[in-house]
Amino acid sequence: MRISKNNIYSCLSIHYCHCDLKTMDESPDSDLIYVNSADAMSYALEIAGVGARSYAFVLDWHIRLLAALVWIYLSAFLFYDLSIFSTLFEEDTANAAAFWVIFLPATIMFFFYHPILETIMHGSTPGKRAAGVRLITLEGFTPGIGSILTRNIFRLIDSLPGVYTVGLIVAIFTRNHVRIGDIAAGTVLVYEKNTGKQSLSDVAQQSLNSSLSAENYDLLLELLERWKQLDKAQRIHLGQQFLNRIGDELHTQDQTQLKSHLQKLAGV
Repeated sequence: MRISKNNIYSCLSIHYCHCDLKTMDESPDSDLIYVNSADAMSYALEIAGVGARSYAFVLDWHIRLLAALVWIYLSAFLFYDLSIFSTLFEEDTANAAAFWVIFLPATIMFFFYHPILETIMHGSTPGKRAAGVRLITLEGFTPGIGSILTRNIFRLIDSLPGVYTVGLIVAIFTRNHVRIGDIAAGTVLVYEKNTGKQSLSDVAQQSLNSSLSAENYDLLLELLERWKQLDKAQRIHLGQQFLNRIGDELHTQDQTQLKSHLQKLAGV
């Protein structure tokens, strides 16, 4: 997502202007998208293919299965006795309590593995990290809880009729190699490679650190990028208008202080 450089002045001159925004910058190569970082640089990111997506999923599947099995046997050993498995499914109050203690956490580990870790790890999981991929929104930001939950709820459809047949077929034939859950959530899986001095982790973290809306965040990036091209009066004028636009109470004629405050808002 990016605002044309010719529009920055008009966008800042009117407090509630409408800016012609694109949901995503694309290159002529459909396997690339561009993400704007808080340092006003644009990073080309390669969309992960079906192979990388499948590899990450298989790794995560084994990790969550192993975690669930470890809990089942460890909890049975620590809290009860391994012989509990021979009587666990009998109709008994004590067995019912043991059943929930042993299997409820294991069930949560297995079925909520993706939404929990994708939220904590900002679009990643151990499997995705090992495969060198990360989940982002179409605008290049770290997905929020709502997007992550939507994406994972649609696993019920993507997994039909088994072994993720629907999701795999959709990922093969869609341009961004996304499954139905990604389409519904507005997310895409990209390769996490070092780009210059920064990796996608840095870019995603900068976006995460910013509390601005996507439109204002992109406008701020544009202002910071053009900062060296502006004279002192223009810097102060445009900087203050941007702060007024977002309801920030800072008022200063010190361009150094103003730039530092704008960079802080951008998450630098």
